[in-house]
Amino acid sequence: MYEGFSRVHKSSNQPANEAMAKTGGILKVHRYPGGALVVKENFAKDKKPTGVTAMLKLKGYDSADRDWVMAAYDPRGKILAYGKMGSCIACHVMGRKQDLVFAPPPTQLLPVSTWKAFFRKQEISPVYAHLLKTHAANVMQ
Repeated sequence: MYEGFSRVHKSSNQPANEAMAKTGGILKVHRYPGGALVVKENFAKDKKPTGVTAMLKLKGYDSADRDWVMAAYDPRGKILAYGKMGSCIACHVMGRKQDLVFAPPPTQLLPVSTWKAFFRKQEISPVYAHLLKTHAANVMQ
């Protein structure tokens, strides 16, 4: 895990884990099965939780967005957003080859232009900037 603007921890349920194991890893899954769940916990530099985001593959939910239901929660579990979230999909479409699921840094990194477009109110942390320099081959195109 990397500290900076946020520290991220991902977890997933059995259907998602089985898809990753069957294909050889998160970067090789082209389609997750119905019921797959991917959860990301977000932490500030001081290691305090800032929230949780989740993606649930729900067959028949929204085929245009590959049937992913998106959700965002505050650290206490209050729902901040749920459902078909265009702002989430707009960024996650960069991971279209992986069924809209990103691998955690430094395996995949958003380019600076994407970061600035989607996270206007947050500055790129020095740690993330360092990852961009040291893992330039992992910056998504």
